[in-house]
Amino acid sequence: MKIYLEGSVVDLTREKARSYGNLAHDYELDDNGLLFYCAPSKRTSADRDGLMRLVVPATLHQNVLHHYHSSLEGGHQGIGRTYQRIRDHFHWRGLFKSIQQYVGECVDCETGKGRPTIRGESPRNIQATYPFQIIAMDHIPSLPKSYKGNTELLIWVDLFTGYVIAKASASRIAQTIAESYEECVFRRFGASEAICHDREPGFMVDIFRAFNKILGQRQRATMAYRPQANGTAERMVQTTTRALKMYVEDLDQRDWDEYAERLTFAINTAQDRVRGDTPFYLVHGWDPRSTLEATLPLGSTRTQDRDPRRWRYQIQRHYGIARGQVNARLAEAIADRVDRHNDNVRPHPIQAGSQVWLYLDRVKEGYARKLAHLWHGPFRVVDKINEYTVKLQTGGTDYRLFPIVHVSKLKPVREFRDRPNTELALGEADRLDFDEALLPEDSWRPDQEAGEYEVERIADMRTGRRTRYGRTFREFLVHWKGYDTPDWIDEADLNCGALLHEFLRDRTNRNRFGAMQSHEEA
Repeated sequence: MKIYLEGSVVDLTREKARSYGNLAHDYELDDNGLLFYCAPSKRTSADRDGLMRLVVPATLHQNVLHHYHSSLEGGHQGIGRTYQRIRDHFHWRGLFKSIQQYVGECVDCETGKGRPTIRGESPRNIQATYPFQIIAMDHIPSLPKSYKGNTELLIWVDLFTGYVIAKASASRIAQTIAESYEECVFRRFGASEAICHDREPGFMVDIFRAFNKILGQRQRATMAYRPQANGTAERMVQTTTRALKMYVEDLDQRDWDEYAERLTFAINTAQDRVRGDTPFYLVHGWDPRSTLEATLPLGSTRTQDRDPRRWRYQIQRHYGIARGQVNARLAEAIADRVDRHNDNVRPHPIQAGSQVWLYLDRVKEGYARKLAHLWHGPFRVVDKINEYTVKLQTGGTDYRLFPIVHVSKLKPVREFRDRPNTELALGEADRLDFDEALLPEDSWRPDQEAGEYEVERIADMRTGRRTRYGRTFREFLVHWKGYDTPDWIDEADLNCGALLHEFLRDRTNRNRFGAMQSHEEA
C-alpha cells in the first residue's frame, strides 16, 4: 500500500495495483512515511485527523497484542475490550481475528478464567440389593481440635438403607481409618462386598488396601475430581455438618465431637424420602423408641404379641416386603436421576488425540481459591474409554494425577491453525544438490564467535538483591551445549528468548499446580 501511495505503481502487478486502488482512499502517508488508516464514516473531513489510526506491520503485531492484553496495562481483558483499545489507535487487516486468536491462545486466560461447560453423560450410581452389601465412606476434614484431641469426622453410609455411622478421629491416616472401620462397622455388621470412596490418600495407601483384602472387600475408588461419583457419602457429609453446627456452643468450636456421633440416631430414625422408611428399620427390622416414646405405655399386651416365634415371623414378613419395595424405589430413583441429567447433555468434541485443560477446584490449606488458577495442563487424551470418561497422558510430566477423568472436568484447547498465504514455486534451477561426503568436517558446527556459547536448557532460577536498595535480579542455571558444568547467568546476559519463555511458562504452571489439592498426594 505504501508503494502504491508513493506512486511506484510500475513495481506492482496489475492485480495488486487494482486491489490497492480500491482501498487507497482509506489510507494516507504522512511526512515521515508512516501509513495511516481512516475508517469510512459520515463525519466531515475536518474530523478525519482524529480518526486516523497507525497501520502496524506484521512484524510488530505480537508486540502490540502483548502490550494491550498480557502486560499490566492490558490486564488480560477479554476479546471485546482488547479490540476496542487497539482499534482506537492502530490498524491492520484482520485485526479482530488476530485479537481473537491471541486471547484464545493465552495460557493465563485459559487457566485462570471460566468454569466447566461440558456436562457429559452420567455413569449411573451403583445399587446395593441388601443391607451393608456396599458402603460409601467419606470424612469431614480439618475441624477445630476438640477437647478430646479429635480433628476429623469419619462417615460411613450404607447404600441400601441409608444408615449412617460416624466416628470422631484425631487423624485420617490409613491405620486410623482401618481401626475405626473395624470398630464401628465390621464388629456390628460384618464385612461388605465393596467400599466406595474418593481418591483421598488415606483411603488409597497400601495398608488400607491390605485391610480390605483380609476382609475380602473390594475397594472401589471414584474417578478423579468428581465428587458426584460418591454422591451418597458427600450428601451425608452435608447433612451431618448442617445438623452438627446447630449444637456447637463453644467459642472455639471445640465441643463438636460431643454431638457428632450422637446425632446419627436422629438421622437414622428419620423417614427416608426415596426408600420410604427409616434407615434404622431397614437395617434391624424394627423401629427404636426415643426417650419420650419410652415413657408411654406399650398398648397391647395380648399373649400372641408376647410369643417370640410369632413376633419374629411377623417381623421377617414385613421386613421382606420392605426390602423388596426399597430395591424397586432405589432402581426407579437412580433411573430418574440419570434421565434428568442426560436430558441436558450435548455432544462434546473431545476425542482420542485431543488436547484438553483439566479443572481442579480444591486448593491446599493456606492458599486462596480466588487467586488460584483452576485449569491445568494441557494434557493429551490417549484413550476415550466411553462417552463420559477419558484417559489423559500424564507420564513424563510433573503432574501427579490419576489419569482417568470425567469429561465434565475438561475443556478443549483452542487451536487456531495458520494457513499459508503464499505459494512456493521452485524450479529445478533453484534446488540445491550436494554430496555430503565432499563437505568440510566443520560444516555442521554452528558459527560462533569467541565468547559465544549455545544454551542447551535452563534448569533453575533464583532471585535476590546485590545491595540493600539495589534492583532485584534474576539468575538462571544454564546448561551449555558441549559442556558438563552449568553456570548461573544473569537474565540480562541471556540471548535465548524461546528457551527462557518456555522455562518461565513451565515454572509458572508448576507453581500454580502446587497450590492445588491433588487426590494423589499424601
